[in-house]
Amino acid sequence: MPMLYLNTRHTLPMIGMRVQRNTLDSSINQPRYEQETQQARSNRGFTQPRLSIDSYPSRHSYGYTNNTDFARENLERGMSEVRKGTSKHTQMAWALAEDGPKPGRQVGIEFAKRDMENRVTRQRQLVAAAIPDPEIHFDVGQTVGEPTIGRTTPHWNTESQARVQYNRGSIETYLQQKGSIHSWVSEGKYDIYA
Repeated sequence: MPMLYLNTRHTLPMIGMRVQRNTLDSSINQPRYEQETQQARSNRGFTQPRLSIDSYPSRHSYGYTNNTDFARENLERGMSEVRKGTSKHTQMAWALAEDGPKPGRQVGIEFAKRDMENRVTRQRQLVAAAIPDPEIHFDVGQTVGEPTIGRTTPHWNTESQARVQYNRGSIETYLQQKGSIHSWVSEGKYDIYA
């Protein structure tokens, strides 16, 4: 018959302590320095010189026109030609009405002949005119802006009393681990309880 063994395991109670020591802090507040600073700036700049050349008056004098002038001139010439044509056709109509039925009159041929003579005998004119110079404008570059003067304003922040702080110490005890006893029976050998 196997032998019975009594196994016993025990732990001891443990007491823990929390200790806070007394402290005295009596440091001096250091003065603080602050400043307001405005940086000096030149704020200076310059404008670009500008050259503008208007050559249109000289180009217009020898036939180059922009769209506005071209439309205006051709409108005037067109209206003049319409008036001339209307007058010519009105005169021809009256001549045909009054002289057309007369024997020996050829009103259409007479008008064509008169028109041809007017064109042949028309005086041609050559006009010698000075070509205008281009208009040249030059704007000189300028320095602009006013400088900003720099300045620094110091501020010292000081306190007249030292800072004193006392912290009381304390001791606190507590049960860190409970004590215990465990017993059990094993058969044939001792049992190691972990």
